[in-house]
Amino acid sequence: MMETPVFNKHIFSLLLCLAKGQERSWRQYALDSDVSYVQMRKLANEQQENPPRAKLIQKLAQNAAGGITAADFLYAAGNRTKPESGDSIPLSTQKEGRLFLEKYLSLSKGQRAMVNEFIRFLSDRG
Repeated sequence: MMETPVFNKHIFSLLLCLAKGQERSWRQYALDSDVSYVQMRKLANEQQENPPRAKLIQKLAQNAAGGITAADFLYAAGNRTKPESGDSIPLSTQKEGRLFLEKYLSLSKGQRAMVNEFIRFLSDRG
């Protein structure tokens, strides 16, 4: 039996936080995206039970910071179509890999668990 894709509220919230960026408030991101502030906060606080529709996701992605794309949001919302090969950027040098590992090891145990969860989530993409 095929597993039904599930809306991952936690990952969606993490992506939304990255998409908001550090320079603007939730209210400003909602305004920039022409999205209800209440709905934005529900998504950010993992309080919305159903995944957002593609139209809302498109609005969020069009105003996203941090390189977050509509495909990222759609995947977290339960759309499990395989990403295009150009969507992934490999660690191309050993220096970048070492830098990533150093940053990872400097995280707390809880933060590393969250990174591991996110890696498992992304690796399911394909």
